[in-house]
Amino acid sequence: MLKRTITICLAVAALGGGLAACGGGSSDEPPAAAAKPPASGGTAVSMQDNSFAPADVKVAPGEEVTFTNDGGIAHTATASDGADFDSGSVAPGETFTFTAGDAGTVSYVCTFHPGMQGTIEVG
Repeated sequence: MLKRTITICLAVAALGGGLAACGGGSSDEPPAAAAKPPASGGTAVSMQDNSFAPADVKVAPGEEVTFTNDGGIAHTATASDGADFDSGSVAPGETFTFTAGDAGTVSYVCTFHPGMQGTIEVG
């Protein structure tokens, strides 16, 4: 009986941790500040609360877009159309920088949270 109770407790704890990782729980921590513009003068995008902010940006060819994880869980910035980049897992507090290529529209997502989507208009 004790073994069964421990197993159930571990399963419930794992489920609770999974929900928290997807932003399902509340937090007593204040929200992190939005990403600050990169030192190079490029465009900044914040990743937090299962969204990109701003999700849609306009940049010139050759301009850098720096994604900063201002949240409490890992995210990615992964091109889904119009370019070929994948940040891999970006831990809280870390950044990823993409340099825009030729004119066009680049769509991107967080592969961990497919509802997180955005576009980079290069022109």
